[in-house]
Amino acid sequence: MRKQCLIVICWVISLVVLPIVSLGAGMLVVDKFNITDEGKLPAGWKSRNNDMTEKARSVYKVVVEKGNAYLLAHSRGEAIQLGKELEVDIEQFPILEWKWKVDKLCDGADERYKDTGDSPAAIYVVFPTWKKWNPRAIKYVWSASKLPKGFVTKSPYASETKIIILENKNSPTGEWIEERVNVRADYQKFWGKKLKKIKLIGLMTDSDNTKKEAIACYDDIVMKGEEKRD
Repeated sequence: MRKQCLIVICWVISLVVLPIVSLGAGMLVVDKFNITDEGKLPAGWKSRNNDMTEKARSVYKVVVEKGNAYLLAHSRGEAIQLGKELEVDIEQFPILEWKWKVDKLCDGADERYKDTGDSPAAIYVVFPTWKKWNPRAIKYVWSASKLPKGFVTKSPYASETKIIILENKNSPTGEWIEERVNVRADYQKFWGKKLKKIKLIGLMTDSDNTKKEAIACYDDIVMKGEEKRD
């Protein structure tokens, strides 16, 4: 299968940049999700083509709980990613924050190998290059494996997609966990100091290789400037 590579390629071939909400000079909101989208795909998010976007409706939907909207993902053997096209200067907004929880792991998954390459929850940060068939991407993962937090590997489907394990099967399920990563620092670690702008944020809960169920939730995805210290 070529799912990791194909997932990001079709967006970066012809990007239409969407605005994102700025909350002052220090933060850009990618999405906090909206109660008006309850039961539907969130506004501004799509898959790699119209057919896949229609299929995504069976995996992803906005849920409202106690007045708060978030994105619920329930994969039953699918590999469908949602993406939001945008443009973010990681020199100005290097920090990506979000919260997520996993309610069901796709047991047997391991991101290092093609035949087990599922993730119960993942966030992609995509940087297009002249190699439209193989854009640069960082994939931050909640893994169903025992790979240690902080473990780094590359996608078995696309050499320019780098995977960083943030949570694993030992992380508490059914509980919201807040994440904070420095995208600029990670980019420089993989590709050096000549920075590219972010062109896409992607989300994926997939279980097509393991043929198991994976259930996850995502919320409060924002990009921030680095805090200045005296």
